[in-house]
Amino acid sequence: MSERNQKNDPSVVDLEKARTQLRSRGQASTETLQAEIETIRDLLDRGLTREARSRLTTILARATNQPSVLAAARCALSVAFEMQGEYRDSLDAVAMYEAPESRTKLEPEISIRLRAQLAVSYNYNGDHPKAIALLNSTLREMPEDDPQMGAVYVALARVYRSISEYPIARDYSLRALECCRRTANWRGMAEAYFGLATADIHEGQHEESLKNYEQAIKLVGDRDATMLLGRTYANMAGACWFLRRPHEGIRYLEKAIAYYERTDHKTNAADGYNFQYLKVSDSVASRDLTIELTAHGPTVGFGLYF
Repeated sequence: MSERNQKNDPSVVDLEKARTQLRSRGQASTETLQAEIETIRDLLDRGLTREARSRLTTILARATNQPSVLAAARCALSVAFEMQGEYRDSLDAVAMYEAPESRTKLEPEISIRLRAQLAVSYNYNGDHPKAIALLNSTLREMPEDDPQMGAVYVALARVYRSISEYPIARDYSLRALECCRRTANWRGMAEAYFGLATADIHEGQHEESLKNYEQAIKLVGDRDATMLLGRTYANMAGACWFLRRPHEGIRYLEKAIAYYERTDHKTNAADGYNFQYLKVSDSVASRDLTIELTAHGPTVGFGLYF
């Protein structure tokens, strides 16, 4: 059969054209999955962890031949488990990426994000030294102008807060803030201000903590970062307990409850309702509210989030 007839014969497969179409479909699939992961990050911001995990199950099945997409999905799954308090599962989701050779095919941004999440997972499983070692190792291997450095500093601040090393945590939050400002990373900046404010509370700087929490809220703006806003307002209520300003604390607590009720984390809202008895009639003096609040302490209803 002549070359011209082969081209006109529908039974003859053009292998080069087929390969091009296959590559094109693969690229489109990668883009689609990456867009889906961004959607999942938004779901996690909103505290919709059940839907996020359901979608991630689908991505994990479809991304078996796409290492960076698969790694990003596992990182998001680890975050989802962490948000639900399932810390062992959170670590298991990313533990396979601890060895350097397991990350050779990953995009640098995904690799760094994974290492930061792996360290946070070790932290919540009680292995704080390993978490710190992993993060310091990651920093040593990064160029000074790496845009992902802020994420590593945020993770270090979280680890040091969890072991009550607040001055060190503050330093890393400040570094995170500087890095994230350069890259206009609103999530990183908001988390950095949250970290600064939480360190403020534990160092007795309660008024300053409220200012830093307000900065975090401003950075969120009109974005639907429901979980971060819930955590922030809950901690602001805690700061008001220390300041003996119960009425203001109740207002913040009501805002935290309103945000948590929009998430899958209804137990956080239920904790907030533990303080609803404080919403008494106007005839009750502020002093009496303060006595009630003092009797129960800041760990009831608005236990501080780290």
